[in-house]
Amino acid sequence: MKLSRIWAPLGLAAAALLAIPFGAQAQQSPDYSYVGLAGGDNGLVLNSKISVHDNLSIRPEVSTDFDFNDAEDLSFLVPITYDFNSIGTDRMAFNPFIGAGVAGDIGDTSTVDFAVTAGADYRFAERYVANGSVQYKPFADTDEVDFTVGLGYVFR
Repeated sequence: MKLSRIWAPLGLAAAALLAIPFGAQAQQSPDYSYVGLAGGDNGLVLNSKISVHDNLSIRPEVSTDFDFNDAEDLSFLVPITYDFNSIGTDRMAFNPFIGAGVAGDIGDTSTVDFAVTAGADYRFAERYVANGSVQYKPFADTDEVDFTVGLGYVFR
């Protein structure tokens, strides 16, 4: 999904502004980690969240579209995110986040770009999380806005 240069930053800013009020109603910081499978613009995605400190996480993801005849065989994203405090209880919690990091493609023409991301985890059971996020690469050759939606297994 390609959007104009102005709509992607406005969408990320709106997501951040919507997430701010949730921090005021906070109960606790989301200190769990997970690994999961997802789908998105780039195909099948292996994603995860690794909590490193109060409200800070690393959320790496790797994706492939299984079309190995093109120049982009594998895509990656490694952002550091600020996790807003949980809304709800441990087993039914909504956890928005926002962050930035590096993203790129590995293949015939490998690239590395700056990326910003925003999204949310919804912990609907003790060991399972539904997650969704939007990534934007503002300095890429072509403006890229990607999305990911998936399920994760909480291991900590």
